[in-house]
Amino acid sequence: MPVHAPSCPGTSSAAAARPVVPTWAPVDALIRPRVAADAARVLVVGPSPEMVGGMASVVGQMLELDLGPEYRLELLPFTHAANECETLPGKLRRHLEHGDALRRRLRAQPAAVVHLHTCSGFTFWRSLLDLRVAQGCGARVVLHVHGAAFDSFHAAAGAAARALIRWGMTRADAVVALSESWRAKLHAMAPRARITVVENAVELPPAVPRRYDGQSCRFLLLAKMDTWKGIDDLLDACTLIPAGISFGLTLAGPPGSAGDAGTLAAKIRRRHLQQRVRYVGPVQGRAKDGLFAEVDVYVQPSHHEGMPLALLEALAWGLPVVATRVGAVPEVLTEEREGLLVPPQEPELLGRTMARLATDGQLRSACSAAARRLAEDRFSLRRFRQDLRALYDALGSGALPGTRVCPVG
Repeated sequence: MPVHAPSCPGTSSAAAARPVVPTWAPVDALIRPRVAADAARVLVVGPSPEMVGGMASVVGQMLELDLGPEYRLELLPFTHAANECETLPGKLRRHLEHGDALRRRLRAQPAAVVHLHTCSGFTFWRSLLDLRVAQGCGARVVLHVHGAAFDSFHAAAGAAARALIRWGMTRADAVVALSESWRAKLHAMAPRARITVVENAVELPPAVPRRYDGQSCRFLLLAKMDTWKGIDDLLDACTLIPAGISFGLTLAGPPGSAGDAGTLAAKIRRRHLQQRVRYVGPVQGRAKDGLFAEVDVYVQPSHHEGMPLALLEALAWGLPVVATRVGAVPEVLTEEREGLLVPPQEPELLGRTMARLATDGQLRSACSAAARRLAEDRFSLRRFRQDLRALYDALGSGALPGTRVCPVG
């Protein structure tokens, strides 16, 4: 039963949200322009799909999905700083302006549901403001919690801030966690919150390319170049792979706390890895697809994680994975099936594990097939669509969203 917006005198109808064009025609055939005249409006609040990052990708996926004629999804994008030197007063002013924009939007175009994408820090506090605004305008609110370090953000907060986090999650009509382990963490923070699990999903490429030319094993990491992503650990691990093993590593993603093009190049030179490691910067669309198609193994050396979308994309491309045992990663990967797991911040063990996959073609091939099967069975956009529809239907019927127990292993 779909949830509908409250009626408001003088309300004008909204134009449909700008469609996001996928890189290839989606194999699930979920996109359909048909929307009923009385469809319930769902206002998605989050980063623009044109931004780089996992949360922006999830927002883009939502806007592409056909949820049936009962629901109309529209976007109100986050505001962003014009530069990295934004002052604290400027940041506060920008967040308040965003809340005012949400209020004006909902008064002009009432929504049945406001789906807030959030993570740690200022973004979460802004989401609490958005929650108050949305519920004040009669909408039900979904708080979709992303972020690899939300538990650390909560732990580092003072007692008053933790109480505010608990209040926000309890006040939301539904809280979305990315995995069962994250559901448990969020439940510990707010035991009375209505938490449901909606795992991330990815578009499945039509086919997995042939790999393994037998000459050199090609590794890929796709991430913001932040220290917590394990960039330095990965470079150190590469120096520990025996000289007789031929391999290459591509680092792709925006600059971050671990370095930019210049500093990363210097780190690579200091380790004498110029012939083996390259940094290509941010990639999107066909450029990103090209990287996934040309490499042999995906490596994810993070210190902590939520449910990394790039990891799921790698599975969809049939890539074996070497990843650290953090966040929801152990709920996604089974040791020796889709890949190999290692503890975080242990470059020597990471290097040995990379060397093992580089030299064991039979293991790579088996992991590749298992990775693609896992993506098809568990992380397709079709499943994502079903989860979102079930969530919105539950809100509309007044039923509390239950926790979907994710299949593990």
